[in-house]
Amino acid sequence: MGRLRLFGELVEAGGAVEGGGGGGGHQIARVVRTAGDYTTTSTSFVDIDTNNLVINLTTGDSWVLLLLLSACYVSSLKYGCFDFTIDGVRQGQVKGVQYVQAVYDADVQIAWLAPVTAGSHVFRPQWRVTGGVGTLRASTAEAPLLFAVLELQ
Repeated sequence: MGRLRLFGELVEAGGAVEGGGGGGGHQIARVVRTAGDYTTTSTSFVDIDTNNLVINLTTGDSWVLLLLLSACYVSSLKYGCFDFTIDGVRQGQVKGVQYVQAVYDADVQIAWLAPVTAGSHVFRPQWRVTGGVGTLRASTAEAPLLFAVLELQ
């Protein structure tokens, strides 16, 4: 059983993950938004936030775990589709890596594993709707939005 230090917490993990935090060489970055919900009517994937939800991270030749946590509402019984880009390349298929039908606020808890080469990379969460208006919560009143990238070595 390996261990990984995640945002100051020691998390048990299967496999050979060792170290974390300062000594193991793992790169971890996160962005937490607590003010200003996001909305979209785009039926094509777009960045959720081009300025605040961007993580630049230099990694080794390894795997990364991308996380997006929040709550979503989509009007008209339509779907919200979520994806990630790594260096501008979408990771998912037509509906992204996860989609939700959210007539009421629904939890969005997305985790995605991807291999990366050694070097500097740009990570972004994206979304679209299949119709209607999508709202992604980013507030202390409803749900904070967390976007994180964790390098796994």
